Amino acid sequence: MFNNISQKYPILGFELQQSYFLRDCLKEEISYVLKGENLIIYKKLDNGISEEITLDKLIFYIHTDVADKIHSATHPHNTDQAKKKFYNLFKNIDTIKKTVENMKIILKYDNCDENDENDENDENDDNESNSLNKNSECDEKNIDHESLAF
Repeated sequence: MFNNISQKYPILGFELQQSYFLRDCLKEEISYVLKGENLIIYKKLDNGISEEITLDKLIFYIHTDVADKIHSATHPHNTDQAKKKFYNLFKNIDTIKKTVENMKIILKYDNCDENDENDENDENDDNESNSLNKNSECDEKNIDHESLAF
């Protein structure tokens, strides 16, 4: 929990960035899947199997278990910026509800997460052509705003 997060999200004023932040902070224990228009939330159990949970159960988990883990973030001398950001963003239940609801947008339109992980591996292998092709494909998807009618 909270691994490699602190410098990754400098601008959390945008609501979708808050959804990415929530997802990435809890990714070791919580995952999200979009089925049609419904968001399904899964929590990894101690045995490694994931079970479907409700939004209310996620909120309870954040405000109990996660809150206990980030308790030290409320102390002024703590230097863990990710935990401080998480505490400040998600201490309000309505914010969690809105952030999870916005997760649908990420899951619907951002198909580049899997490719981003592959891009990092490709860079390590000095395989620039594959990395460039994947980035171009993701960039093209993110630029095509005409299909996003509001």
